[in-house]
Amino acid sequence: MTTELDQLLTDWKNKIQVVSQNLFDLQELPTYQRLCGSSGFPKVHLTGITALKVTPALEAMNDLFQYFDLLVQVVDQASRLRQQLPRFLATEQKINEIKQLLTGASIHLSVVQTPLAQRELLSANQQPKAIAPTQLLQVMTQAFSVARDAVLAVDAAWANLEVILKDAESQIISWQNLAESLNQGFCGELIQATEAIALMRDKIEQDPLGVSADIDRQIKPLLAQVELVLKQAQKQQTQLQEKLAIAHDLLKQLIKLHSESVAAFAESQEKVLYLTQYTPLTQEQMDALSQWLTRLENKLEEGLVNPVMVGLDNWISIAREYIAVEQQVYINHCNLLQTRRELRGRLDALKAKALARGFVEDATLVDLAQTAKQLLYMRPTPLDKASELVSQYEKRLNSQY
Repeated sequence: MTTELDQLLTDWKNKIQVVSQNLFDLQELPTYQRLCGSSGFPKVHLTGITALKVTPALEAMNDLFQYFDLLVQVVDQASRLRQQLPRFLATEQKINEIKQLLTGASIHLSVVQTPLAQRELLSANQQPKAIAPTQLLQVMTQAFSVARDAVLAVDAAWANLEVILKDAESQIISWQNLAESLNQGFCGELIQATEAIALMRDKIEQDPLGVSADIDRQIKPLLAQVELVLKQAQKQQTQLQEKLAIAHDLLKQLIKLHSESVAAFAESQEKVLYLTQYTPLTQEQMDALSQWLTRLENKLEEGLVNPVMVGLDNWISIAREYIAVEQQVYINHCNLLQTRRELRGRLDALKAKALARGFVEDATLVDLAQTAKQLLYMRPTPLDKASELVSQYEKRLNSQY
């Protein structure tokens, strides 16, 4: 029996020591001392959310120390009674008396108000409250957790809020600069945020938890929204610049290709007579396309981002169509000129072949060769007719073999 009692006493002494150390550590926090106005610190006059949360927690701490004293008294009383027990033949009644102190409702708290709904007709409105050490320790644990969390929340706020506000101000300046460069209309909201931060800074001492809440409720959502919109606008601007670069590159390609197709067209018109000729773009079409791109760039400087984005897509589509047209014109007329050259070479090769076979004096071949050569070296060359004559020459030559 006494061994069990001694173990119970040892456990409670250990608990008392741990509780004492934790209460001491909390008391020694400069933040706690500032909140309470102890250890030479002037007491902070709390307001707002901080007052609502911290004031009850500090009052609970006062109760904690009273409860702790009561708990220490009971454990000390139990310890004294244990020391008074005879070493041998300790009565069960004395042992149970000590156990009752440590496990039963042995701690009497101050009288408490009984709610009206819980009273009987003959009940008093106040009644004494007795509680077991274990129950009291649970109450103390809950009160300590509330007080600790409140003090540490203030401690963290006082330690970090100035840095947080400075970072927010730096972020605001960054977003202001970006907004101005992107022609976005967030400068007014950001200026309001800066003014709000200045007011918050004045409240840090008395209501740090309120300032933290205001930052989470007002500043952070605003900055997050501004960041989202500005990042999207920045991305859109990047896309616009990329599309403008593509447009200028396409225009450069088109101008070069147009010059080549016009030259090829002019040369083929001079040298080749052919019914199905492709014609290059007119200079009016080229000028209109270039002027369209200039207008889009001017609108972009005015901040008309979305219309410019749509306009650039349309411009690029038309420019690519024009490039396809000019490529077709260039290829077509180059092919006509190439066909004329190939027919000349083919005729020369056939005449050499006729000479080698001894048919160079054949009257029909001579007439076909002369007529074909005349057509192939005249301007413009009737390509279909010249091609037919060369084919006839080839057939006549092959039939003589």
